[in-house]
Amino acid sequence: MRVLLVAAATSTTGGGERHVADLLRQLPAHGFELSLACPPDGDLTELAESLEIPVHPSPLSSAWPVAGRRELRHVIERLRPAVVHAHGSRAAFYARLADPSAARRCVYTVHGIHVDRAGSALRRRVFLGAERALSGRTARFVCVCASDCEKGAALGMLDPERATVIYSGIELPEPVEPGAFREELGLSADTPLVLSVGRFSEPKDQRTLIEAWSRVAVRYPSATLALIGGGELEKQLRSFAEERGVRHSVRFVPPRPDLRPAYTDADLFALSSLWEGLPYVVLEAMAHELPVIATAVDGIPEAVADRRTGLLVPPADPRTLAEAIIWAIGEREIRGKLGAAARRRVAEEFALAGMVERVAAVYREVAGEPAARSTS
Repeated sequence: MRVLLVAAATSTTGGGERHVADLLRQLPAHGFELSLACPPDGDLTELAESLEIPVHPSPLSSAWPVAGRRELRHVIERLRPAVVHAHGSRAAFYARLADPSAARRCVYTVHGIHVDRAGSALRRRVFLGAERALSGRTARFVCVCASDCEKGAALGMLDPERATVIYSGIELPEPVEPGAFREELGLSADTPLVLSVGRFSEPKDQRTLIEAWSRVAVRYPSATLALIGGGELEKQLRSFAEERGVRHSVRFVPPRPDLRPAYTDADLFALSSLWEGLPYVVLEAMAHELPVIATAVDGIPEAVADRRTGLLVPPADPRTLAEAIIWAIGEREIRGKLGAAARRRVAEEFALAGMVERVAAVYREVAGEPAARSTS
């Protein structure tokens, strides 16, 4: 079966693009002939080419959509795919405009619903209006968490009768030798180390995490918070850490492709997001047997079982977040039990193989082919 994957970004570091990268690697073994349409020049393109998957450069930018729609339509007309699978709102916007047969073959994977936070009230109305108008030009919606499905239905963006929840999946990581990340930071083996990974941007709300850390540092002066990421708010966050008196215990660490040494050496993982989809970093931390302390927003509670694999706290609440971190640092034995349960949960509920099989089943249903027998 011929499938065209459509992505509007070129990096594999974002959740949606990482999802596409996993499908590029896995789906050919399930009998699918893949092609990729995305903006040129990026590691997503490089990955597809390394896998000998045809790439069709398409200007799917946020600018006026005429050029992107025209180019994508030409690609679809040439390939005649059985399924056009668009990832994220921008890619789905172009795909559903470009494909005259979108209503019968376009699959739209929703990687978080944030249209209600899209800038000004006018901008939000325009974005939401476009999503509602294009809903009918969608064969199936795939949501990476039930929260997105419920929210999308409430906003009129998707039809729940044509929606399927397929959790993002990962492979359990290969172990790495401990100590490398602590050595990089100059920390001893017994220094409490809390890890957070994410772009320094408004949705991740690291400001609340730093405020919480100023309270943690009073109780555990030797503890360290490692923030791995980069982004437009880095300068402000560094200044805020200095203002709160925790400049030396909050480490700003550049992003890197291999996070295993950081996960391996950390004692806890913390995420202070205001909104999310289903963040891969939470699944990765759990797979490394790290208890996760995170805000109870969007898809996070579907991954983190409160008091069983981690702790959930309200968003924008530094006091409660600090209390959870302080408690977890002091409970080493319980941390171990939470971490072991977290890894089991990922293996049972968020396996990459299961995710790919469920996506393949959606393709076959949309194309009218019989379901394949499960290989699990």
